[in-house]
Amino acid sequence: MNLIVFTRHSKFKMSMFRQIRQISCWSCGKDIKTLVSNLFCSHCQVLQEPDKNSNYFKIMGVRETYDLDENELAKKYKDLQKYLHPDKFANKNKQELEVSEKYSSLVNEAYKTLLEPMARGIYMLRLRGKEISENTEVDQEFLIKIMEKNEEVENAETEAEIMELNEEIKNMIKTLQKQLSIAFFDGDLKKVMKLLSVMKYYTSIDNQIQSAIRNKGIIR
Repeated sequence: MNLIVFTRHSKFKMSMFRQIRQISCWSCGKDIKTLVSNLFCSHCQVLQEPDKNSNYFKIMGVRETYDLDENELAKKYKDLQKYLHPDKFANKNKQELEVSEKYSSLVNEAYKTLLEPMARGIYMLRLRGKEISENTEVDQEFLIKIMEKNEEVENAETEAEIMELNEEIKNMIKTLQKQLSIAFFDGDLKKVMKLLSVMKYYTSIDNQIQSAIRNKGIIR
């Protein structure tokens, strides 16, 4: 029975992670040759602590790129939670249950961060030792345009008006995503910071539009 469980876990781990490191199991104390962000000990099959040196991309088992595949990310998330959800460890000892809660929470945070374009960009910028500066220059003409767009959203009453604005802002965010992908690839962090500063305004408008869609009960 244990052999079958271990084989299943091994196949899962091999499909999710590739880099190898040496650690000791917190439960049985044996050295295990395992994979980065490993899940289970190869000796006692106990869930291991998440690797402190892993970033969100490694935890989720996806390539570290801004232009990531959101469908792949969602699949990895479901696969991980299938093994890590605390309900799976209800009959385990207290420490392993706590590890599952910690790991599951970390996976939730990683998924949420990488799924959202703005949060993903900010996170990738931080991995490179940079933050969006409050002093990042934004064109005054652009700020006036944003103010006008905010007013349009506030004054939109019909479903047609709201959905037209929704499509416009979504397309703008998609354009910024493409530009960010290129900027990250080129290592142009100054441009990345400027693009994220612009995206921040459009993301705020998008949130207002989504709120209006929910409040009016619009079915898309």
